[in-house]
Order: sequence, then C-alpha cells, then structure tokens
Amino acid sequence: MSYPHARPGENQFIMIGVIHGDREGKALLEVRLESARPDAVTVEVSAYGLAYRQSKGEELKQRARSAADGLKREGHPLDEAALEALYAYIDLPFEFASASDYCARRGVPVFPIDLDRFSSSRLSRMEELVSKENLAKLLSPLGQSGGVCQKAVARLFFEKGVKAFSYTEEMLTRDRHMSGVIAGIIKRRAPACLVHICGWQHLCDPFDAYGALHPKKVFIHDKALCL
Repeated sequence: MSYPHARPGENQFIMIGVIHGDREGKALLEVRLESARPDAVTVEVSAYGLAYRQSKGEELKQRARSAADGLKREGHPLDEAALEALYAYIDLPFEFASASDYCARRGVPVFPIDLDRFSSSRLSRMEELVSKENLAKLLSPLGQSGGVCQKAVARLFFEKGVKAFSYTEEMLTRDRHMSGVIAGIIKRRAPACLVHICGWQHLCDPFDAYGALHPKKVFIHDKALCL
C-alpha cells in the first residue's frame, strides 16, 4: 500500500501496530516503511531493553537452548512455537531491527522511546525464566501459539469492534510518555513524515494520548489504514 505524503509545511504522523514476536512481522514492516518513507522513526522499545538484549541476549538464548534440549532428552513434549517466541523475545525486537535497517539506508534517525523502568522490571526476571524448571511449564504444548491468538484478538477489534484485551494503567503511562517524546521530536526536527512502531493494542488509545498528533493508524496485517 502507499501512503499519501504530507503537503509542504505539514507533518504526517503514522502509527503502525505490530504483533510483537510475529514471524511475518519483519517482512511486512519493511514493506510499510518503504511505502511511507518516513524522515524519522520511533519504536515502542526502551533503550534499557535494547542494551540488555545486546549484552545478555546470546547467553540467555544459549541457556534456553540447553535447557530445552535437556527437557527433550527427558521426554518432555515442548511447544516449538512457544520456544521460538521465547527466542524472539530475547532477541532484539524485529520492529527495531527493521526500523534500524530502513533508517540506515535512508540516512534518517530511529529513536527507542519507551520507558526504561517497565523494561527493567520485566527483564529482571529473564534469567529465572530460562531455567529448566520454568521452561518445562512455559513450553508445555498449549494448542495455539500466542501469535495466532494475538492475530485473532486483533481481528476481532479492528474488524468487529470487539475489545477482547485490556488497556492497562501501565499502557496509558507509557503512551502518554511516548506521545510526549514524539511531539518533541516533531517540534525539534519538523519531519515531513514520522512513523511510530508499536504493539497493535496501542492503536486503541482510549484516553486519546496521541490525539493531539492526529495520527493515521494501521494494523500491520491489514491492507487499509485505520483512521
């Protein structure tokens, strides 16, 4: 799809909602970015989260692989999709990798703008998560993978208007912070187009945290803009 580009003197703000850890996400996001051709990109990821994954990611993945291999040798059935989702969570998020690749090619900036304190709280439990005991619980077969369930919940919201997920106080705090950072970037840099990449639930925005920025919104798996 192509995006209408802003007229001279206007700033266009596009929010692209993704499913975190989605196997199809990287290729879809690359197409969206090339179509929108933003002059700046922000991503719902914290600087702390990026630094943590860069410094400890490979070690944690190796520990998870070793634990998973041990469980398989002992005859434990494992959900391979859940294991891949765990590896994806430990890796640098595909949305930041895609944004960084696009921005490097275009010579434009990418900004990780989420709050560090929430990432720090979650990632502090990562080493415990990849223990053999916890992986045995986490990777037991559950039927559908999380990605499939996320797509179903997202479709219900975007196509039927059925909200089968919670918009939490934490999400509101983070959205207010991120919208403020984005407003500052637009004021300082005046990009013709800025793209913000975020989890699809943030497109809901029930408290209108992004309203003053007049966003165009799109769910990455849809062909049309969600205005």
